Amino acid sequence: MSNRNEVRLDKKLLVNIGKDGFESMGLTSNISKNGLFVATTEILPVDSEVSILLGVADETFNLKGKVMWSKESTDESTGEAGVATGIQIIDAPPQYLAFVEKMLDNS
Repeated sequence: MSNRNEVRLDKKLLVNIGKDGFESMGLTSNISKNGLFVATTEILPVDSEVSILLGVADETFNLKGKVMWSKESTDESTGEAGVATGIQIIDAPPQYLAFVEKMLDNS
């Protein structure tokens, strides 16, 4: 996700990431129609497909994604260690795309 051809929203949203029966919680740092940057606790294998459950207010979006990169990181403001993960969205419902579009219009 290093080639950023679109605007990203600086949004902190709780996500549940699933891969092969394993689930992990994460927090988005930014989102777009085509990708997410997520802080998690587990390194995910690059090129693996994941299911993403994203909750926003009274809506829940089921997304499918592909892990583009995943690496250990340290939050500069808190010093806490964690994992930074970039996920390309490969399947999203129209409602998710409309949500992102609406947020872009309001920013």
